[in-house]
Amino acid sequence: MGLQEQYRKEAAELLSSGEVKLVIGYGEGTTADRRRPVFVRSAELVSRLVLDASGVANLSAYLVPEGLLSDGKKVAVFLKPDGVRSINILAAEAQLDPGQVVILGFDIEGGQPTPLPGRKASDYAPLIESLKGSGLSPELQAEADRLEQMGAAERFEYWKEQFSKCIKCYACRQVCPMCYCRRCIVDVNQPQWINTSSHTLGNFEWNIIRAFHLAGRCVACGGCDRSCPVNIPLRLINHRMAKEALDTFGHYAGESADQKPVLATFRQDDPETFIL
Repeated sequence: MGLQEQYRKEAAELLSSGEVKLVIGYGEGTTADRRRPVFVRSAELVSRLVLDASGVANLSAYLVPEGLLSDGKKVAVFLKPDGVRSINILAAEAQLDPGQVVILGFDIEGGQPTPLPGRKASDYAPLIESLKGSGLSPELQAEADRLEQMGAAERFEYWKEQFSKCIKCYACRQVCPMCYCRRCIVDVNQPQWINTSSHTLGNFEWNIIRAFHLAGRCVACGGCDRSCPVNIPLRLINHRMAKEALDTFGHYAGESADQKPVLATFRQDDPETFIL
């Protein structure tokens, strides 16, 4: 039995037994190489679930809409390691109860999906620990290394050119599991915190502010890169912020459900006395 059939069978059993009220997975997309989220509520419909190398979206983002988990019932969801890290962050930030999430874990190796053991986020602690410091493809890592070699002025010009392409569609925000605010700062207009126009200042304000909001929270799922219609390499700036959090504070986002946010906590014995 292939992994797809195995997980379809498990999804059907979870739904038939009443253990979960919903299974969130991947289904056929508009083209042969694309997958879209599907929401299966009965065992008779598990044939809609597709699991292959094209299932790349981080489906944890669909767990946080208001009301989905408010009844205390469980939901099963197909997740790669980045999605499991997202569950831990959302739990640490009091956005969900990880006990309500049944994980159908998998990863992509050699162009094929492979199963991951464990159905709770806590089961993945050893795997997440082993992933520290990774997260970029060889091509993106090469570009990240090239940026590291640049001086500040050259790097500024690089991002100025990249951000000049931004059309303020906010697709990066919509796809990100960490962007769960009911009202984003860019939607606030009294006062107007961030310029809404698609020009140099407004684009810098939006992209830099978002990068800081993701500092110590990004799980490198790549959703922002894939959703950007003008191909801004957003994963590079988020990777840089993650590297700072790891190098400076030893913080790797999503290690556990009780991990404290790196930029929202302090200690009484913190040597930076200005905090107090």
